[in-house]
Amino acid sequence: MGWDVKKGGRKYYYQSQRVDGKTVKIYKGPGKKGTGAERQDQERRLKQQRDQQHWETKIHQIERASAPTAELGQLATALFKAILIISGHYLHNGHEWRRRKSND
Repeated sequence: MGWDVKKGGRKYYYQSQRVDGKTVKIYKGPGKKGTGAERQDQERRLKQQRDQQHWETKIHQIERASAPTAELGQLATALFKAILIISGHYLHNGHEWRRRKSND
């Protein structure tokens, strides 16, 4: 929220918080109290930004590291399907592999 100027020119610092799904203003005080609360809010926001960037970097690293594994899985699935087709199987109703009956 920030600073709120009241009649007479006095400044008061308020924080916005959610309580039961509604945003409410919480009074923190004028002068040094308000300045201290503002500084804490800024430090909290900066820490949240650093944490978010840290986790975004970690997620990106994990995605890059797991990409070859995902590609290998796709290739293994394609190879498995090819082996089944060559050995005389077919995909029944799109989810079950069955062996074709031979007309011997």
